[in-house]
Amino acid sequence: MSEIWKPLKIDVYQSWCDAIVDEASDDLNDWELRFIGDIQVKLAAGWNLTEAQAMKLESIYAEKTK
Repeated sequence: MSEIWKPLKIDVYQSWCDAIVDEASDDLNDWELRFIGDIQVKLAAGWNLTEAQAMKLESIYAEKTK
């Protein structure tokens, strides 16, 4: 039986976005910049992320930050 995905708290995702913007905004391609901006808007509105969005954000965070 596979584990059911549960979203992290919104503030965790926001801290990932902040770190990406602070540390790696020059290293992001156009799609990644738009994606991070869109995610920040969703989080500011109080929305949580889908599993796919969360996984992509985590991937960018792991790849682009220290």
